[in-house]
Amino acid sequence: MTATPGQALSALLLTLLLGLTGGQPSISLVGPTRRTTPENSVPFNCTAGPFSSSDFNVTWMKDRDEHPASAQRLVTDNKGNYSVTSKVWVTLSRQDILSVMTCEVTHRALAEPLRRSMNLSRVLQVVPTLKITTKPSAMQIRVHQRVNLTCHVSHFHPPHLHLTWMENRHKVQTVESPQVTRNPDGTYSLQHTWQAEATLDGREFACWVVQDEQPPVQANITLRAQASRLGKGMSSYSSALQGPFQRSEPGTNIQLTFTSSGFSTGQVTVTWLKNSHQLLKSQTSVHPRGDTYNVTISVVILLQADDVHSLVHCQVKHMSILVSQKTIRLEQYLHVPPTVTVSQSSHSLDMVAVTCHVQRFYPQNVHLSWLENCHTFKGAVQPPSKQNSDGTYTLETLHLVNASVRESEHVLTCKVQHETQPPIQASLILSTAVQDTYKFLGSTGPEMPALILMAFLLGFKVVLVISFIATYFHRWWNL
Repeated sequence: MTATPGQALSALLLTLLLGLTGGQPSISLVGPTRRTTPENSVPFNCTAGPFSSSDFNVTWMKDRDEHPASAQRLVTDNKGNYSVTSKVWVTLSRQDILSVMTCEVTHRALAEPLRRSMNLSRVLQVVPTLKITTKPSAMQIRVHQRVNLTCHVSHFHPPHLHLTWMENRHKVQTVESPQVTRNPDGTYSLQHTWQAEATLDGREFACWVVQDEQPPVQANITLRAQASRLGKGMSSYSSALQGPFQRSEPGTNIQLTFTSSGFSTGQVTVTWLKNSHQLLKSQTSVHPRGDTYNVTISVVILLQADDVHSLVHCQVKHMSILVSQKTIRLEQYLHVPPTVTVSQSSHSLDMVAVTCHVQRFYPQNVHLSWLENCHTFKGAVQPPSKQNSDGTYTLETLHLVNASVRESEHVLTCKVQHETQPPIQASLILSTAVQDTYKFLGSTGPEMPALILMAFLLGFKVVLVISFIATYFHRWWNL
């Protein structure tokens, strides 16, 4: 529609007025400073101005759909110009990697709306899933054979990460920026292969992946060669002893399974020992396969918190002859969650020491962060954890707070991420009253004699009042 000369003149005058009162309007869009995982809500703030009047409109769009604003604030400067700040909260999902948030501001003085957009991929963190595969397969591995271990890291974002291979808890290779492949949904995947030699006693390998400041994600596998023996009345056979893929907490029943093939008869028995004590409850299954027999024997074990050092022995006999012995450590299946508490003490006149106690956890890897009023405190150094006599670990870290600069209640939170479990946290409220108490109890300055003098004078006045009342009632009673 064509504007009339009067409308065009009005628009020109308004534009000139804007130029005289504060320049051309501009717009800015600010998102969260840290990446967030799906299912969490993050704020976006859109600020526009200056305007000569308050008849403007702010619209939020997520892709092509309008998104409701959470709050809007109008500000007027000393020249009578108006600025607006609009805030919106967005709950992220994994599919938002390809989504865009747009803030649009319209005003009658603008020839076209002001717009600013931000890709949600800038604020989204998608944690990868990991698994390790072997080539050849586990049942075909022989002694001293070179085996390719491939770590599959799937569907993560952003693409930058560090990958580390561990052998029996020792680093053997670290890749700072491995080559990744972009998936159609905007996430990334990669595969990295490490070659190892198979042995009869077995080796534990782990693939660790670290994204930014996130806790590490890992996958584990035990590489063990299959024995091959020949004996009287027995053909070549192979066997394996395996447990669950996931760690479990104390009080959980786990199942260990011994599988073997190639026996000439079904007369196979397996004895289970936990720390030299026999386990009685086991299930045996024997299946003929051609001229040989396959045997599967399982035992259920109740995990306990002190099983970090526990060993389970599997003794295999065929026709009463001991043909194999295998040992497995229960610590690789155990997850002991930490107990997290926070305590405070007076460090100096103006400083309060807040200590986070992370006690009795396993395995050792934890990620600790401090939050002040829900904001992550950057720069905190995490000290190494210490191992307890039962094999679990304990960690204590100190955070100093300047009590003199705070004017209201202050919430300190110690957040602990252990393995891939949900974070555990403990909080402490430091208020002005607490600060005054610390200053009073820990003070050796000149204010202490003054307090003692005030207490003495107040007590003296109380004694005088009580004496006067007692004298008055005594005289009244005698009358």
